[in-house]
Amino acid sequence: MAREYWYFIGGALVVLVPLLMLVAVKKFHLLEARPDQKIVYRTTDAQQLNLHAFHAKNRSDDSPSPALLLFHGGRWLYGSPEEYYPQCQFFAAHGYSCFSAQYRLGANNRPEVRGAVEDVRAAFDYLVEHAAELHIDPQNIAVGGASAGGHLAAALGSGLPLAAASSPLRAQRPAMQLLYNPMLDLAPGTPDHHLVKDYWEEVSPYHHIDDAVPPTLILVGTQDPEVPVPTAQAFCQAVQAAGGLCEIALYEGQGHGFFHHPGYREQTNQRILEFLTR
Repeated sequence: MAREYWYFIGGALVVLVPLLMLVAVKKFHLLEARPDQKIVYRTTDAQQLNLHAFHAKNRSDDSPSPALLLFHGGRWLYGSPEEYYPQCQFFAAHGYSCFSAQYRLGANNRPEVRGAVEDVRAAFDYLVEHAAELHIDPQNIAVGGASAGGHLAAALGSGLPLAAASSPLRAQRPAMQLLYNPMLDLAPGTPDHHLVKDYWEEVSPYHHIDDAVPPTLILVGTQDPEVPVPTAQAFCQAVQAAGGLCEIALYEGQGHGFFHHPGYREQTNQRILEFLTR
């Protein structure tokens, strides 16, 4: 009887211990990417806004590293910097300092797009102003993001008038922009116009393209209802007509947010790395 009892206990442990370990990993995020530090870059009346920093690794020399500043998606209403932890981990391993930015979000289906643009401009300015202590190259900071975050990156690249005033550094544009299914055109008739209908022209990157837009890569699925391929093509053609560089990477049959799936995450990471290093 005693032997059967211990056999039962042993069998139960064989099943339960791996299960408990799995629960602990999920509960405490033991295997997830984690930032090297969180940096407060701006304090508003409501909150402190952070940059989640992944410092460059595996560099062949001690020169300042290039940097990526990324903005999460979520219709300017939800989402968090954790969305880009896997990408930041990848790019940090390839010698880029990567920062995933928090920015103010709206509520009750009322996004604070103008405030979010001000925040991401402040995040970019912070990296430029603190480049020496962060050991990054202030002239080699690329911006990127997905969906609403792609819109915010493109806002910086297009130098929206919103970004004009206080800091003397505000005239500086990013070195490149890397846009995953980005909201580029907010004119009447586009999917997200209703969220910004009272001031859409102020915050629509497509309507502010000029000859200073940095080299641009747009990654979009061919079945994306939020960012149809013709929208991405129109943006690229306008950048090219202004004398800039713009490329589109199409992902056949994919919809909005496709790059979060592991296989496509790897593909898009590699495509962006190739664009950055070319």
